[in-house]
Amino acid sequence: MTTPQARVAVVTGAASGIGAAIADQLIAAGVHVALLDKNVPASPAAVRRSDVSGHGDAMLVPCDVRDDLGVASAIDRVGTWRNRIDVVVNAAGVLVRSDIAATTPQTWQDVLDINLTGTFRVVQATLPYLVDPATAGTKRLINIGSGAADRGYAYPAYTASKGGVVAMTRQMAAELAPHGVTVNAINPGFVRTAINDDAWSDSEVRTRWEKTIPLGRMGRAEEVAAVACFLASPSASYVTGQTIAVDGGRGSSAATPV
Repeated sequence: MTTPQARVAVVTGAASGIGAAIADQLIAAGVHVALLDKNVPASPAAVRRSDVSGHGDAMLVPCDVRDDLGVASAIDRVGTWRNRIDVVVNAAGVLVRSDIAATTPQTWQDVLDINLTGTFRVVQATLPYLVDPATAGTKRLINIGSGAADRGYAYPAYTASKGGVVAMTRQMAAELAPHGVTVNAINPGFVRTAINDDAWSDSEVRTRWEKTIPLGRMGRAEEVAAVACFLASPSASYVTGQTIAVDGGRGSSAATPV
């Protein structure tokens, strides 16, 4: 009896936060994961997890999603590593806390270059693997958006970039459906990651945020990762073009934005 070949995933922004949690859970599920991040030395946990018998393997790949050639080179390394890519998770992102008046053209460009254009670069580089007719119907593309895309409670560059990710997800889902590729987005709400360390360290700010969340607390990266792992799984084969909020009910409430 032939053993099915293990699936291979690419996760960007995998050194920390939501990206690291997604990589860790995919590895635990037996998926081979390439962890792409410009700060790869900061992400040893998933590689240690991959050493456990029965889990997927992992490879750290330096990659700055702002760099066209760097992205192409990183994806080439992954292709050489396992000769296939089945799942792509775009979790690399940055938040600059700058309001309309204070947002410079350079800040605007920098945020969009990572969050939106960086996502596009990775998708374009992995496209030959995703549309491979030999594995049609098994490929998954997951983009990490933000609740700010729907509610506009963050800052202009970040909100615009994540709104673009959500819109691009819908377009990609329609374009890639004939190839059997499912494409979905996840919109996290307030999740405890390094981006939100300021809220966690300030009890007054944290309390104000949590009052806008029906479940009464900020989320955990592992809770977002669980949804991503479902979307990456065979069980999600008929789910595409969707944006799934993981926000403690905040998006469906009438709570006043922070």
